[in-house]
Amino acid sequence: MKGKWCLVALALICLSLPVMAKDKDKGVETRFDNWGIVTVPPDITMEEGTQPFLTARSYGNDVVRMLEEIYPAEPVCWQIVEKDDASFQYGYMLRYSLDIWQVEAAVEGKQQENAYLRDIGSRPSAQTLASHANNRLRISLPSEFELVQPFTARKVRGTTFYESRLRHVLLINQSYFTESIYVLAWQHGDFVEIAVIFGHNEEDQHLPDTLLSALENAKKMPRS
Repeated sequence: MKGKWCLVALALICLSLPVMAKDKDKGVETRFDNWGIVTVPPDITMEEGTQPFLTARSYGNDVVRMLEEIYPAEPVCWQIVEKDDASFQYGYMLRYSLDIWQVEAAVEGKQQENAYLRDIGSRPSAQTLASHANNRLRISLPSEFELVQPFTARKVRGTTFYESRLRHVLLINQSYFTESIYVLAWQHGDFVEIAVIFGHNEEDQHLPDTLLSALENAKKMPRS
């Protein structure tokens, strides 16, 4: 229960933090390095930073530590809050920006990339990496996690995204609580951008779907 109140407090703090730009018609714009300008509805606040998360309670509520068992790489973390009158929905997003050889090493459970393959120009395809990632997800998920959808290719506005969905069921205060986890990845040149989204996606709560759509429809960065 203490952890739950901690999340509520963090959600309230998030609401007071600055964002990139705000327009009640266009929504809130946030600049994601190497990705683009992501626009979400005005009732959603996003701010870079870490926070404890109940879905990783067996890992000290540390989502980064939990995901290191599947994907040993360093992310940038984002706190997300959606306000609907007096109620709140919370979310969390981990962003990875890696070269394709780092991704290859990660999906194979290795700490270091194969420098030889990189030096000779042997570049794995995004499709091959998605297949290897699916194999790893099937055997390496923490307990209580379920693979709902393996990585599947989807083209949006000319960009091919690979999307996977997972579900985590927790028992909190004698009630079952379901967390949705979406993973979105896309390749540009020798680099792969990855976002892992945590949040509720049931009944009238659709924060993960909203974030997924915003990421897929991000605008390109203006040239400096």
